[in-house]
Amino acid sequence: EECIELLENGEKSEDSESSEEGACRWADWFWSLLQFLLDLAASVPLWYAMFSEFPDRVVYGFLAILGLLMILWRIYRAYCEEKTKLGQSIPYTCAHAHADGRDLFLVATVHISPRAPKDVWRVIRSTKPTVAMIELDEERLNRMRQVPTVQQMTPEQLQQAILQAVTFRAPAEGTSPAVEISTYAQRAVWNTQAANEQMCGEVVFSPEDEYGQALEAFDGFDGETDGGSEDFMALIRKPPKEMLEQQLAPFTTKAYQAAKSGASALLVVNWEENLPAHKIGMTRVWDEIRYACTTGNCALPSVPLLLLRQECGEQLIRLRQSGRRVTAQFTVKEDGVRPRSLPKKLCQECALIFSGIGILYGIIQCFSVRVGAEFLAADSAARDLGIRCVCIDVDLDRFWSKLGWAVLPSPCNLLNSLISWIAFPRILFQFLFPPFGRVDALGSTLLHLGSFSFRVWISFLLAGLCASLVTSSILRLFSSGVEVTAESAGVVEEEDRSLAQTYIILAIEMYMLPQIYDAVAASRDESMYQSMVKKCKDFAAERLVVVVGAGHANGILQRVRQHGL
Repeated sequence: EECIELLENGEKSEDSESSEEGACRWADWFWSLLQFLLDLAASVPLWYAMFSEFPDRVVYGFLAILGLLMILWRIYRAYCEEKTKLGQSIPYTCAHAHADGRDLFLVATVHISPRAPKDVWRVIRSTKPTVAMIELDEERLNRMRQVPTVQQMTPEQLQQAILQAVTFRAPAEGTSPAVEISTYAQRAVWNTQAANEQMCGEVVFSPEDEYGQALEAFDGFDGETDGGSEDFMALIRKPPKEMLEQQLAPFTTKAYQAAKSGASALLVVNWEENLPAHKIGMTRVWDEIRYACTTGNCALPSVPLLLLRQECGEQLIRLRQSGRRVTAQFTVKEDGVRPRSLPKKLCQECALIFSGIGILYGIIQCFSVRVGAEFLAADSAARDLGIRCVCIDVDLDRFWSKLGWAVLPSPCNLLNSLISWIAFPRILFQFLFPPFGRVDALGSTLLHLGSFSFRVWISFLLAGLCASLVTSSILRLFSSGVEVTAESAGVVEEEDRSLAQTYIILAIEMYMLPQIYDAVAASRDESMYQSMVKKCKDFAAERLVVVVGAGHANGILQRVRQHGL
């Protein structure tokens, strides 16, 4: 009887839960429909006004009144918005939110602003978070860490972050006791190709070729090793700086040579005790192109490479030179970052250039303007406090895949663009008059623009001009092709050619802009939010600082307040 009663109660509770879920679903549908109708009602007068002609005095008067109302609203918002004690200690460009027992400090930045690193440093120092999170993926962070001003990290700081755990063993021989060395080593960018694979083999070192100049031709690598095993790992010393400067991509070259010799891995002894903070290997596309043209090989090396600390490496060399047999064992670490092949990188770089983004940032960097300095500031501040700085953005493969599917003119994408433009008045109003609890994206951007130096302004304006010139030329190319086809079909008259091209460009822009925003901003907001929630659980974070661009701030804040952390 008790079991029957429990089953009946369980069925009733399941029915009540399903009914509550159904009610919530119907409520969401109702509010979505109501919001759509309101957006539709608001969009009619807005679009009518935008496509109508008004006298100049009316337009300028309206803009003056709008600007005055925006300033008054921000003054009212600054003095009347209720802020927590923690929220009062952060800059205007930041926001504080409390959810699920966790405090979130979100720093909205402009990636070329000199003010952005100062805001990040100030927030991290004042709030002392458990973890810092930045709008990058591991590949881009490693590329930025190549900057010479990045400080070296000690092995103790790195071993729990990105280093590879490896164990060396030398069995007892005669009076010599057994030796076991457990240490951490820096990895190469291509190691993740063999993620989670068990690597085991005998360590082989050649005193005659300590720098690995002739790895392929070394006879000691052919056939079986001292212990009768066919699996071995090549051990070499890191070449001197003079030798490294004379050779293009020396580590990549030696990894290729080690793979041809039959080695299962390449072990390199560093010339100093501290290990670099970034992974080893080529990170610039231009270097990969030069190497591919020189060697005729576009593929990545097939064997993992580990850079060992000097003390550990020299101990292994002494053991081998004394005739001791040494074996190495490690499991290739998985970090979720898959290396991209050179053909894929070239396709993505071309898309970056033709979209104007690559030209924009390329010209800005030509003026020695640091792009994304706030992320390195967060990394440095976190390292000083002894906390983790983790990446939460999607990798470049997922970014380009999402962007490619977004610009495809499918029925769903066309409908999404239409709905987005209907919602444009609401979004514009919230941008001009940000509600309480949200980041003032416009005001924050103006504050960052105010910190620009003359050199930054020149580079920004010149880069924007060149990028817009490229994108407008591509749009004109597409529109001219469509117009010629329409003219040959008799749809467009010759005297209306210019007007037809203008309308075609306008139609392309009307479709593309919402889709690009969805792929570049909205979808990444969701991905970064999901990554934030996962990192909070992984590190048991009670207080976190998140550094993102101003365009992502409110999207992430909205998800945090709706779904928690």
